[in-house]
This record gives sequence, C-alpha cells and structure tokens, in this order.
Amino acid sequence: MRAEQNYPTIPAIASAEQSALAYAHQSGLNAVWLDAVAQVIYRLAQHGQTVASFELKEPLQDLARLGYLEVELSNSGTFAVSLLRQPALLTNYFWSVWVPHHLLSHGLKVTVMPRFSSAQEDAHHCTVVFRIPGSREAAREFLTDLATQYPGCTPEIVAIQAGDALCPKEARSNA
Repeated sequence: MRAEQNYPTIPAIASAEQSALAYAHQSGLNAVWLDAVAQVIYRLAQHGQTVASFELKEPLQDLARLGYLEVELSNSGTFAVSLLRQPALLTNYFWSVWVPHHLLSHGLKVTVMPRFSSAQEDAHHCTVVFRIPGSREAAREFLTDLATQYPGCTPEIVAIQAGDALCPKEARSNA
C-alpha cells in the first residue's frame, strides 16, 4: 500500500472538493463544526479579532493556552476572540498541527500543508513530532543539537507541546 493512501496530504488552499473539510465529511466527521473553527481562524488572520459561538469553546481555549489568541466570554453567550501572535503563525499551526491532530483524534491520519505567503512559496515546510524522554533540559539540549545540524538554515519552531498533549484524551485519563 502506498504512503499517500495511508496518510493523504491536503494543501490548506485546496479546492472545496479536495479540502480537509471535505475529507472529514467523507469520513463521517462533523465538517460543519470544523469549518466553523477554520472560519474563526481565517477571520482572526484577516482582521485580528472576531466573535465565535459557544460551541467552539474547546478548540479556542486550546489555542489560547498556547498563546495564539485571547478568548473572552461575552454577555450574549458568544466569545470575543483576539489574535495575540502573527497571523501566519496561527494559520500554519492550525493547518499543520491542530487540524491533523483533530482528525487523528477521530481515527483519521492526514497531513495538511499550510498556506504560504508569496515570500515563502519556495520554502520547504514539514511537521515533525519528537518524543523526548527526560527533563525539559534534555529536550532543550536535543533541540539545540538539532538546530546546529543545519548550518546556514534558519529553522523555525512553530509550536512545542510538553507532556502528553498529543495522546488521545482516553489514554491520558487511563494513565
């Protein structure tokens, strides 16, 4: 079996029929909910702030804990959402990490390539997950050593999650 069949790669700017939302829908997931989250991310990237429905509480609070945005509950049962980082950081994290992790938590394995600005079109991006046993110091040393392996390049770390953040919720509660 070819790798593309096991792990499809979907560009974030794919047509509607080929998008991660279509893939989720075809696989039986609630693509309307996922599209609502994507619309909030798009509006944040465009305008720096937006309003979101209460049903999007969990993903927005996850992104707030990571420092990408700020979420405030309003009197009308909605959230006021404000962008705290550069729009490209949020959209790249959302498409490259959050969407694949969300799909994986529902049993779907997929890679979503982020949108690139015109200045980044010739750049090569990848998402890598490392499990580093030991202390935070061991992780720091590992990342420092990794960065020195590519002299002349300026790799960018978009997000770091420590602990069991990548484990399914069921596995964390059973541990």
